[in-house]
Amino acid sequence: MSDTKISLPLGRAIYPSLKTADTKFHDLGIYKCNVSVPVKEATSAMEKLSAIHKQHTGKAPVKADNSMWKMEVDEETGEDTGNVIFKCSVKNVRRRDGELWDRRPKQFDAKMNPVNLDPSGGTELYVSAAIYAWDAGGKKGVSLQPQAIQIINLVERGGASADAFGFQEHSGGFEAEASNFSFGDTNETTVKEEDFEDF
Repeated sequence: MSDTKISLPLGRAIYPSLKTADTKFHDLGIYKCNVSVPVKEATSAMEKLSAIHKQHTGKAPVKADNSMWKMEVDEETGEDTGNVIFKCSVKNVRRRDGELWDRRPKQFDAKMNPVNLDPSGGTELYVSAAIYAWDAGGKKGVSLQPQAIQIINLVERGGASADAFGFQEHSGGFEAEASNFSFGDTNETTVKEEDFEDF
Protein backbone atom coordinates (compact mmCIF):
# COMPACT_ATOMS: atom_id res chain seq x y z
CA MET A 1 0.00 0.00 0.00
CA SER A 2 1.13 3.54 -0.70
CA ASP A 3 1.16 6.39 1.79
CA THR A 4 2.33 8.97 -0.76
CA LYS A 5 0.08 11.24 -2.80
CA ILE A 6 0.60 13.53 -5.74
CA SER A 7 -1.51 16.36 -7.14
CA LEU A 8 -1.14 16.37 -10.91
CA PRO A 9 -1.15 19.65 -12.88
CA LEU A 10 -4.27 20.84 -14.67
CA GLY A 11 -4.87 18.63 -17.68
CA ARG A 12 -7.38 17.21 -20.13
CA ALA A 13 -9.13 13.93 -19.32
CA ILE A 14 -8.58 11.05 -21.79
CA TYR A 15 -11.40 8.44 -21.93
CA PRO A 16 -12.25 8.73 -18.22
CA SER A 17 -14.47 6.37 -16.22
CA LEU A 18 -15.23 8.33 -13.07
CA LYS A 19 -18.93 7.89 -12.28
CA THR A 20 -19.32 4.26 -13.32
CA ALA A 21 -16.47 1.78 -13.12
CA ASP A 22 -15.32 0.19 -16.39
CA THR A 23 -15.83 -3.60 -16.21
CA LYS A 24 -14.33 -4.51 -19.59
CA PHE A 25 -11.07 -5.86 -18.16
CA HIS A 26 -12.01 -6.33 -14.49
CA ASP A 27 -15.34 -7.76 -13.31
CA LEU A 28 -15.47 -5.58 -10.20
CA GLY A 29 -14.72 -2.45 -12.20
CA ILE A 30 -11.89 -0.01 -12.76
CA TYR A 31 -12.09 3.77 -12.34
CA LYS A 32 -9.84 5.64 -14.77
CA CYS A 33 -8.73 9.20 -15.25
CA ASN A 34 -5.78 9.43 -17.61
CA VAL A 35 -4.89 13.09 -17.98
CA SER A 36 -2.97 14.89 -20.73
CA VAL A 37 -0.68 17.69 -19.51
CA PRO A 38 1.81 19.86 -21.42
CA VAL A 39 5.32 18.52 -20.74
CA LYS A 40 6.48 21.89 -19.40
CA GLU A 41 3.79 21.85 -16.69
CA ALA A 42 4.28 18.11 -16.06
CA THR A 43 8.05 18.15 -15.47
CA SER A 44 7.94 18.62 -11.69
CA ALA A 45 5.49 15.73 -11.20
CA MET A 46 7.50 13.50 -13.54
CA GLU A 47 10.70 14.20 -11.58
CA LYS A 48 9.01 13.36 -8.28
CA LEU A 49 7.57 10.13 -9.67
CA SER A 50 10.89 9.18 -11.28
CA ALA A 51 12.66 9.52 -7.92
CA ILE A 52 10.08 7.31 -6.20
CA HIS A 53 10.27 4.76 -9.02
CA LYS A 54 14.07 4.62 -8.82
CA GLN A 55 14.02 4.27 -5.05
CA HIS A 56 11.51 1.39 -5.24
CA THR A 57 12.80 -0.48 -8.30
CA GLY A 58 16.46 0.51 -8.39
CA LYS A 59 16.20 2.05 -11.84
CA ALA A 60 14.76 5.10 -13.55
CA PRO A 61 11.51 4.68 -15.52
CA VAL A 62 11.58 4.63 -19.32
CA LYS A 63 10.75 8.21 -20.23
CA ALA A 64 8.57 7.58 -23.29
CA ASP A 65 6.20 5.01 -21.74
CA ASN A 66 6.05 3.45 -18.28
CA SER A 67 3.50 2.47 -15.62
CA MET A 68 2.99 6.11 -14.56
CA TRP A 69 2.89 8.06 -17.83
CA LYS A 70 3.46 7.99 -21.57
CA MET A 71 4.29 10.68 -24.08
CA GLU A 72 1.20 11.64 -26.07
CA VAL A 73 1.26 10.94 -29.80
CA ASP A 74 -1.19 12.36 -32.34
CA GLU A 75 -3.36 9.44 -33.51
CA GLU A 76 -3.50 10.73 -37.08
CA THR A 77 0.06 11.93 -37.67
CA GLY A 78 1.98 9.77 -35.20
CA GLU A 79 3.90 12.85 -34.05
CA ASP A 80 4.47 13.95 -30.45
CA THR A 81 1.88 16.46 -29.25
CA GLY A 82 4.17 18.01 -26.64
CA ASN A 83 2.01 16.55 -23.89
CA VAL A 84 2.45 13.71 -21.44
CA ILE A 85 -0.44 11.43 -20.41
CA PHE A 86 -0.41 10.45 -16.75
CA LYS A 87 -1.93 6.98 -16.32
CA CYS A 88 -4.39 6.96 -13.42
CA SER A 89 -6.56 3.93 -12.63
CA VAL A 90 -7.75 2.03 -9.57
CA LYS A 91 -9.52 -1.33 -9.26
CA ASN A 92 -12.47 -2.09 -7.03
CA VAL A 93 -11.64 -5.00 -4.74
CA ARG A 94 -13.55 -7.66 -2.83
CA ARG A 95 -12.88 -7.71 0.89
CA ARG A 96 -12.34 -11.01 2.68
CA ASP A 97 -15.76 -10.56 4.28
CA GLY A 98 -17.32 -10.50 0.80
CA GLU A 99 -18.12 -6.79 0.76
CA LEU A 100 -17.13 -4.71 -2.27
CA TRP A 101 -14.75 -1.81 -1.72
CA ASP A 102 -15.96 0.74 -4.27
CA ARG A 103 -12.98 3.01 -4.86
CA ARG A 104 -14.73 5.66 -6.94
CA PRO A 105 -12.72 8.91 -6.83
CA LYS A 106 -14.40 11.82 -5.10
CA GLN A 107 -15.38 14.74 -7.32
CA PHE A 108 -15.29 18.45 -6.62
CA ASP A 109 -16.17 21.47 -8.73
CA ALA A 110 -13.99 24.55 -9.20
CA LYS A 111 -15.39 26.03 -5.95
CA MET A 112 -14.46 22.81 -4.04
CA ASN A 113 -18.09 21.69 -3.68
CA PRO A 114 -18.64 17.91 -3.89
CA VAL A 115 -20.42 16.88 -7.10
CA ASN A 116 -21.63 13.66 -8.73
CA LEU A 117 -21.01 13.97 -12.47
CA ASP A 118 -19.97 11.86 -15.45
CA PRO A 119 -17.02 13.73 -17.01
CA SER A 120 -16.14 12.83 -20.57
CA GLY A 121 -12.92 13.17 -22.55
CA GLY A 122 -11.77 16.76 -22.88
CA THR A 123 -12.84 17.76 -19.37
CA GLU A 124 -10.21 20.01 -17.80
CA LEU A 125 -9.42 18.86 -14.28
CA TYR A 126 -6.92 18.28 -11.52
CA VAL A 127 -6.27 14.75 -10.26
CA SER A 128 -5.12 13.82 -6.77
CA ALA A 129 -3.65 10.33 -6.86
CA ALA A 130 -2.08 7.84 -4.47
CA ILE A 131 1.38 6.71 -5.57
CA TYR A 132 1.24 2.93 -5.29
CA ALA A 133 4.60 1.14 -5.21
CA TRP A 134 3.92 -2.51 -6.00
CA ASP A 135 5.84 -5.76 -6.01
CA ALA A 136 4.13 -8.69 -7.74
CA GLY A 137 5.36 -11.83 -9.46
CA GLY A 138 8.96 -10.78 -9.12
CA LYS A 139 8.32 -7.44 -10.79
CA LYS A 140 8.32 -4.01 -9.18
CA GLY A 141 6.69 -0.83 -10.36
CA VAL A 142 4.85 2.34 -9.42
CA SER A 143 1.28 3.21 -10.41
CA LEU A 144 -1.06 6.17 -9.89
CA GLN A 145 -4.43 5.49 -8.27
CA PRO A 146 -6.90 8.40 -8.58
CA GLN A 147 -8.53 9.35 -5.28
CA ALA A 148 -10.19 12.66 -6.16
CA ILE A 149 -10.65 15.08 -9.03
CA GLN A 150 -11.43 18.78 -9.22
CA ILE A 151 -13.35 19.70 -12.36
CA ILE A 152 -12.46 23.09 -13.82
CA ASN A 153 -14.19 22.89 -17.20
CA LEU A 154 -16.71 20.06 -17.59
CA VAL A 155 -17.46 18.10 -20.73
CA GLU A 156 -20.23 15.77 -19.54
CA ARG A 157 -20.64 12.37 -21.17
CA GLY A 158 -23.33 12.39 -23.85
CA GLY A 159 -24.13 15.91 -22.80
CA ALA A 160 -24.25 18.40 -25.61
CA SER A 161 -24.71 21.87 -24.13
CA ALA A 162 -28.12 23.53 -24.11
CA ASP A 163 -27.08 26.11 -26.70
CA ALA A 164 -26.12 23.26 -29.06
CA PHE A 165 -29.85 22.48 -29.23
CA GLY A 166 -30.72 26.09 -30.00
CA PHE A 167 -31.81 27.07 -26.47
CA GLN A 168 -30.92 30.33 -24.80
CA GLU A 169 -30.90 31.53 -21.21
CA HIS A 170 -34.11 33.05 -19.81
CA SER A 171 -34.30 35.19 -16.68
CA GLY A 172 -37.01 34.47 -14.13
CA GLY A 173 -37.50 30.83 -15.19
CA PHE A 174 -36.80 27.53 -13.46
CA GLU A 175 -33.24 27.12 -12.20
CA ALA A 176 -31.93 23.85 -10.79
CA GLU A 177 -30.43 23.95 -7.33
CA ALA A 178 -26.69 23.46 -6.93
CA SER A 179 -25.62 19.87 -6.38
CA ASN A 180 -25.37 18.80 -2.76
CA PHE A 181 -24.11 15.27 -3.32
CA SER A 182 -22.74 13.51 -0.23
CA PHE A 183 -20.10 10.81 -0.54
CA GLY A 184 -20.23 8.61 2.51
CA ASP A 185 -17.39 6.11 2.92
CA THR A 186 -16.68 5.22 -0.70
CA ASN A 187 -13.03 6.20 -0.85
CA GLU A 188 -11.29 4.83 2.24
CA THR A 189 -7.55 5.22 2.25
CA THR A 190 -6.44 3.48 5.45
CA VAL A 191 -6.85 -0.26 5.03
CA LYS A 192 -4.91 -3.41 5.71
CA GLU A 193 -3.77 -5.44 2.75
CA GLU A 194 -4.90 -8.66 4.43
CA ASP A 195 -8.50 -7.38 4.31
CA PHE A 196 -8.63 -8.19 0.61
CA GLU A 197 -8.65 -11.35 -1.43
CA ASP A 198 -7.14 -9.69 -4.48
CA PHE A 199 -5.39 -6.34 -4.64
